[in-house]
Amino acid sequence: MSVLAAALAVYGVFLLVTAPARLVRADLARHMPPGLVLTRVRGSIWSGRLTLHADHGPVLSRVRFTFSPAVLLQGRLGYTLSLTGPVHGDARIALGARSLLVSDARIAAPVAPLAQTWAALRGLGVGGGLQLAASRLALGRRLRGHGQLTWSRLTLVSAPVNPLGDYRARFVLQGRGLRFRLRTLAGRLRVRGQGRYDAGELTFRGDVKGRGLRMGPLVDRFGTPDGALGRRVVFHIPL
Repeated sequence: MSVLAAALAVYGVFLLVTAPARLVRADLARHMPPGLVLTRVRGSIWSGRLTLHADHGPVLSRVRFTFSPAVLLQGRLGYTLSLTGPVHGDARIALGARSLLVSDARIAAPVAPLAQTWAALRGLGVGGGLQLAASRLALGRRLRGHGQLTWSRLTLVSAPVNPLGDYRARFVLQGRGLRFRLRTLAGRLRVRGQGRYDAGELTFRGDVKGRGLRMGPLVDRFGTPDGALGRRVVFHIPL
């Protein structure tokens, strides 16, 4: 009996050591937003690679993951991620049965290919670059955490001036959505306000101001005067 038990133990260790990386992919795929797909999985659950791309679209990133034992006591599998390609950066994740924890995330990405995954943004000709910085995010049925998203050199195909500028949104995840504060860092289109994303709708309330002869008439088409040479606006956008 002891020989059989030892053999079973050795076999169990063998299965654990050689567990394929597709198990990691399956856990990650449950938490991926619509329009993004993981493919080309190689390696084991301890170390491997996979590819992130837009559904029926281009490769966005090649991801290398390495096992990290720090969160095992919480009943989760932890990994350090390194992303290279158009979407690049680093993060740590902890996979649970119903949630995904993301920490120390510093990720940059071009806007144009990501915009193609959202129907509301297709055809707008948006461009520029996104930078995400977050110390800890909990993603699942309930959202928690905070961070900031910076959009550099925002462009719109229909805008009279491009780029429009650089913008930063500080956000807080709560419930099944998020709330945020947005402001202009630099540029011709000055924006300041706050909003939220919930139940598939993005809401923003704030003030906008166009700098220059070409931007002023564009901004004057929206909202109402705010008493400070700008316009007070409210947007509701389905995403």
